[in-house]
Amino acid sequence: MSTPRIGEIALARGVTATWWYTAVGVLVFVGFTISFWVLWTWAAPNLDATWRLPVTVAGGLAWLASAMLLLLDYRPSVLAVRDGEAHRPSSLHLLGLGLAAVSAALLGVGAASFVAVAAVIAFVLSVRPWTPGVRWRVVVGATIAVAVVIFFEARTFGEQGIPGNAFAAPGLFILMTPSMTAFSLWWWEIVLELDRARAAESQLAATRERLRLANDVHDLQGHHLQVIALQLELAERLITKDPAAAAEQIRAAQGAVNEARAGTRALATSFRGVPLPDELENAADLLRAAGHDVRMHVGAGTASAPADVLGPIVRESVTNVLKHGDGNRARIELTRDGDVWVYRMVNDAAGHGGSAAAGDAARTDVAWGSGLTGMGERLEISGGEVEAWNDGTSFTVQVRLPVGHAPVTGASGLPATTGEQA
Repeated sequence: MSTPRIGEIALARGVTATWWYTAVGVLVFVGFTISFWVLWTWAAPNLDATWRLPVTVAGGLAWLASAMLLLLDYRPSVLAVRDGEAHRPSSLHLLGLGLAAVSAALLGVGAASFVAVAAVIAFVLSVRPWTPGVRWRVVVGATIAVAVVIFFEARTFGEQGIPGNAFAAPGLFILMTPSMTAFSLWWWEIVLELDRARAAESQLAATRERLRLANDVHDLQGHHLQVIALQLELAERLITKDPAAAAEQIRAAQGAVNEARAGTRALATSFRGVPLPDELENAADLLRAAGHDVRMHVGAGTASAPADVLGPIVRESVTNVLKHGDGNRARIELTRDGDVWVYRMVNDAAGHGGSAAAGDAARTDVAWGSGLTGMGERLEISGGEVEAWNDGTSFTVQVRLPVGHAPVTGASGLPATTGEQA
């Protein structure tokens, strides 16, 4: 299974955050509806608030608890349905339905209103994970049913000494509860679908890239292997008749092997290379995902900075911060100082091995681990240098690389990589 990119993780976290905002919004709406019933029970002239008010409050609390449980079950239910999995009603869902029934009974008795009962039932129907074609029909039907109950109950207000328009504004609010709940949940499902579409697009792009790589490797290796096979077959036939010609064919086959190796290296390099701006953005995303407050400064004219050298340096310095840093702020800088590229990673941690006390402005060099040593070796090949110091309040890794440096290659001819971590 491939590891998700940091950008994908961040977006998935955004979808989760959107869910919690949605759930809190629904609960706030339910809370306002409950507060209306409490005020109604307290202020209605025909109701004895002495015992009805506690009953209404208990019913409201039961409704709020029911809403919490149903919402907690809603998210995994929707995710299971989207994944094509069977989802049986959980204990949370069943408990939520039970509390909803208790709430409807208590509110109906406490507020002496069938509208309260209808409102709870309509809410329960609106918070179920219906299929898209069914959801709005159910919500519209539930809203119409609540409106009918409000209409008939309002006709009795005159007999009870209640003004006919006393229920107008609260009734409108109650009518909006199922539709607002369903709309909020529907909107979150749209965000979820957009996230899944983005993930599918990312996987499709990766699959296409793999297919392109496979085709390129097939074309490259297939051509050279066919040529090598023909040359070796010809050499086998000539080895007894004309050894010199056979040797020439063997040398040609060796040349084809070298061409295949060079082509494979070039192909690997083209797929392995990542633009330096992307490296810097990925580094910032990774540090932010780890809880750091990241500031990044990229100077003008740095788009041409060499990614083959500085890319691994960026990755290694981020690893260094994540492995050794105990602060929560970091700064990434890439600038050009004359004929020198300057890369700097600064984080507010004193735990990298320096001896400076906190608050001491004196610059103290630190002991190099394997990561910094690897950076130094890589930069030495290109004529660059790396420095690391602790000034008591921050730890800094600074790299200076001449413009127009020599290309960095390993023993195999492939771009060298810094495999060690700090």
